[in-house]
Amino acid sequence: MPFLLALCLALGFAATASAADYAGAISAYRQAHRLSAVKLDGKLNAVALKQAQAMAATGAVSHSAAGSFSSRVAPLRKSRAAENIGAGFLTFSEMLKQWQDSAGHRANLLMPGARRLGVASVDNPKSPYRKFWAMVITD
Repeated sequence: MPFLLALCLALGFAATASAADYAGAISAYRQAHRLSAVKLDGKLNAVALKQAQAMAATGAVSHSAAGSFSSRVAPLRKSRAAENIGAGFLTFSEMLKQWQDSAGHRANLLMPGARRLGVASVDNPKSPYRKFWAMVITD
């Protein structure tokens, strides 16, 4: 085991997951359901980040926190797009599990023909939720 990894584990630090890790986890879930993998997209990350920031700023979980979803994705000119949001889960694996267990969120994760993805989280320690998540997936 490399020294730095061993030191981090010994001290109880966990590596922070990145958006690329999120895309990999969602791709694995999709592939387990015989669907194509998704690739991380910077423009979709920006849309997701704007939504997560708006929810964190208001302390509320709402698809309209940063404006209507259709208005936020219209500049992307995609024929199909979906959004998952959530809050109160401190790790992506916890958030992803909740999305997988929810019929509507699961349908978005398993959107046929999806190719691109953006995921973001924003902390708000003053909110009871503490962490806000947004995911945007498109064809």
